Amino acid sequence: MAWDLELPVTSYRFTLVAETPATLPAFPGPTLRGALGHTLRRLVCATRMPACAPCPFRFTCAYPLLFEPHAPPDQPEFARYARFPTPFTLELTLDFSMIPNRGGPPLHAFTPGDPLVFGMTLLGRAREHMPYYVHAIMEMARAGLGGPHQRFRLARAEMIAADGPVILYEESEGFLRHPPAPPARLASRDLTTRQLAVHFHTPARLELQNDLVYPIEFHHLVQALLQRLRALDAGYGLLRGIELPGDLAAAARAVRRADDQTRWLDLRRYSTRQKTAMRIGGAVGTVIYESPEGFDFRPFALLLALGEIFHVGKLTSMGFGRMEVDPL
Repeated sequence: MAWDLELPVTSYRFTLVAETPATLPAFPGPTLRGALGHTLRRLVCATRMPACAPCPFRFTCAYPLLFEPHAPPDQPEFARYARFPTPFTLELTLDFSMIPNRGGPPLHAFTPGDPLVFGMTLLGRAREHMPYYVHAIMEMARAGLGGPHQRFRLARAEMIAADGPVILYEESEGFLRHPPAPPARLASRDLTTRQLAVHFHTPARLELQNDLVYPIEFHHLVQALLQRLRALDAGYGLLRGIELPGDLAAAARAVRRADDQTRWLDLRRYSTRQKTAMRIGGAVGTVIYESPEGFDFRPFALLLALGEIFHVGKLTSMGFGRMEVDPL
């Protein structure tokens, strides 16, 4: 089945530069997500209400649209989803060579002038508020990441377009551009192969029926992708005009793990809401899946391609669940 789709999705890239010596986790997703959310709320909240749920602007304000997306009462899926999934993922890299056999990745030291680069993929209406997000990133860097004395500055913000990056903000220019956000194009891929490698570049934390799943069987991956994509469709019309085969979850049970080179990686984050350190983790590494004789992975091609864009599992707004599919 061939397709050539347009999705209401745009990717951005930000380059921060350390102004003071700093020490951050080697995987800074939880740090960035927490700092950005705190800063954005402080900058844009007009009512100063302690919670967004009773606020009259909760369906239009830049903060809840990104971090606490509520389902409007007139939304068809209101009864099923009181809150929608966050319409963004952080795009980060994790250097596996830095990870010891036991424990989490070590801290990463920055000296003044060192860059910190991360991406953000935005879905739907959230893209309209990009100037607010750029301003919040500027302020969170200036306030200090991981502590008030670990200051950074925003050197560049870019929008990733089909023909290359478009500069939104350059430190030397001192002003912000806000061009229309182009949709992402998704072209069909050839998965006429019996073996498929799935690389989990950042921790994949899959929860099915409220249970953490590990190791990740192929039917676990398919169920988690269907669950996430259906929730994104309910909130943002992601799958409008896109039909996924209805029997994918059942068909996936026939696929086996031929080789599993993943490991469970635990990370820590501090929850300001619960006032405590929390341990979070997921699977990283590569799994090779094999289909039964006479079958291939073509029925799953679209689902897997969408997973590469939107990640899989929980904590995707911290950069978790970034996956890549490699037909063997």
